[in-house]
Amino acid sequence: MNSPTQSSGAKWTKKLLFIIGSLITLVVPFHVEENWRGERDWSNYKRALLAKGEKLDWASYIPPRVPDDQNFAMTPFLAPLFDFEPGTQKQRDTNAVKRIQNFAASLPSGPRRGAWVIGKRTDLAQWLAASQKPADASTKPVVDQANSQANHSKAAATVLKRLSEYNPVLDELRAMSRRPHCRFNISYDTENPVLIMLPHLSILQRVCNVLYLRALAKLASGQTDAAFDDVNFMFHLGDSLKDEPVLVSHLVRINNLNMAMQVIWEGMADRRWSDSQLQALQKRLQGFDFLADYKRTLQAERAGIGNGTIEYLIKASNQDALFAMVDGQASLLGRVVLGLFPRGWWRMEQLNYNRVFDDLFFPTFDAAAKRVYPKVMVKNTEAFDNSMESPFQIFCQHRVLARLLCPALNACLLKFSNAQTMVDEAMIACALERCRLADRKSPDSLDVLAPRFIAKLPHDIITGEPLKYRRAGDGYVLYSIGWNEKDDGGVPGPKDDLRQGDWVWQCPATK
Repeated sequence: MNSPTQSSGAKWTKKLLFIIGSLITLVVPFHVEENWRGERDWSNYKRALLAKGEKLDWASYIPPRVPDDQNFAMTPFLAPLFDFEPGTQKQRDTNAVKRIQNFAASLPSGPRRGAWVIGKRTDLAQWLAASQKPADASTKPVVDQANSQANHSKAAATVLKRLSEYNPVLDELRAMSRRPHCRFNISYDTENPVLIMLPHLSILQRVCNVLYLRALAKLASGQTDAAFDDVNFMFHLGDSLKDEPVLVSHLVRINNLNMAMQVIWEGMADRRWSDSQLQALQKRLQGFDFLADYKRTLQAERAGIGNGTIEYLIKASNQDALFAMVDGQASLLGRVVLGLFPRGWWRMEQLNYNRVFDDLFFPTFDAAAKRVYPKVMVKNTEAFDNSMESPFQIFCQHRVLARLLCPALNACLLKFSNAQTMVDEAMIACALERCRLADRKSPDSLDVLAPRFIAKLPHDIITGEPLKYRRAGDGYVLYSIGWNEKDDGGVPGPKDDLRQGDWVWQCPATK
């Protein structure tokens, strides 16, 4: 005869088995339905994208390999950065890598947004004060008397002396820049795209920083031709990143271009460039198309970094990577719950991630027409944020991965738009300076520039109308109305705030 305790235990066992059976009965159909629905909806959306000509495979955006002897990236100075042990991203020659990483590491950085925007020249003496070593006591008088032209020239000579230790590397890179191609051997086939190493970006930025300072010092020393060569070399370093399908590479490229613009502007402000040099700069600037670069980079980010990461996370063994993306840890219950999610749930996440590009990002600009629509960007961003108001909403609408992967892209259109405006204004500025050299005065209107000094005037990418211009003595103010779509009279916004004020290029009148 069974005891009451045994009878009670048997009842609970039956109840537990019933509950488990009921859960299985519910969960299995749920998994089947979710897997079917998720795979179907993602496949249909993917098919529609491909029909429109979108490329969703990462390989379509990866630049082809080039022979080492034709590859600028394989210079002795840069090559160790991507000399990995087979099948890894572990660099073979760690000592060489450390030497590269130490290159110009102690130098103060150049401006993120050039002083030229507010019509300010670089104070070389101030730079010396920030960079001088304890033994450089001879620079103190220069720092204390930085305003006179004589002391500015003296500061320039000291800057050139200070930077001379970097000349061997710069000479090597310049010599190798004659190679016809550049392709850094990035490990694009890394299983988790988020872990792709890009060690060359900080190094190229430091090289540009040295060139920027050296070119300014050469201008101040009357070595205009040598400064012109350094500007062209800065352009070449920027081109070395142009084909990389990674957003951060282009942001570094824009920052480096900003430094080149400071040198170009100071040469114009001091009336140092010759007509032939201005023509060469103008032609070089015409080759930039940052909106086309932005479109291609967005497409590559979606195909490689976004969808590549999602495919990596879909694998059950890689679910820990999702927790690392969120907060680095999760409860055991959270891991168990995530493990119960059907594959179709991830496909719905992938579908909504891709929709963000088509609904939020791509409608905000027209690369072919060279137009940008800030109000559309603001409206779409608000809609995106409103759809993510609560964790429950994010989860139920399959927007977890969109929330994790997309917000960093919101500010990028602003930076690419400003960069395109920057080169458009600099191109017009070259034509204006050539006109001044020819006619001995700045023109009253931009209309007189075409076709004599420029084939066609670029328009304001914000409005589609001509850029604003007014003469100021033998100087001028040239500007776009900027991101706020308001004509602020040629007054730029606060430092580093591209959302406020006009986007300005101004050339001061001679005294």
